[in-house]
Amino acid sequence: MNWSERAVQAWQVLVGAAHQRQTLTYTLLADRIGVDGADLAQPLRMITRYCSMKQLPPLAVLVVRADAGTPATDMTWATDVDFAREAVYQLEWFKLKPPASQDFALLESMGFGEPAA
Repeated sequence: MNWSERAVQAWQVLVGAAHQRQTLTYTLLADRIGVDGADLAQPLRMITRYCSMKQLPPLAVLVVRADAGTPATDMTWATDVDFAREAVYQLEWFKLKPPASQDFALLESMGFGEPAA
């Protein structure tokens, strides 16, 4: 499975978590989509970029470190994590057309899935 397909899987899990007003640890998300926790960075970057381009709240804010209960420090999409998380919870994600793997692949081909330098 490629990164774009993994991003779709993660999106689905995160939308469900948003609907339930839940956060997920990196380990739990990795287990749910069948990857190693280290393999979440690229799909989460893609989701973050997609949300930014579509002017959606940062869905990846729901993924938190088990030791701190906060998103990874390299996720720079929000200065106020609590505000961002509440915005994610408030949006009716199931009413939106979900992204397809092609949407994420397009971002990647444009260089938007790569880590910031």
